[in-house]
Amino acid sequence: MNEDAVHEQTVDEPAMHGQRVRLMVSWLVVTALLVYGVVQTMITAAKLFTN
Repeated sequence: MNEDAVHEQTVDEPAMHGQRVRLMVSWLVVTALLVYGVVQTMITAAKLFTN
């Protein structure tokens, strides 16, 4: 029974690590898109107010 608990822990660790990496990548994509949108909005606003 003790060996099963150790085996479960070693099996769960890579899955948790993969999930954490996927979550970080997702947040990076969301952040990049948000920054892109803000930059585009600022460029459009600058064009509107300068012309």
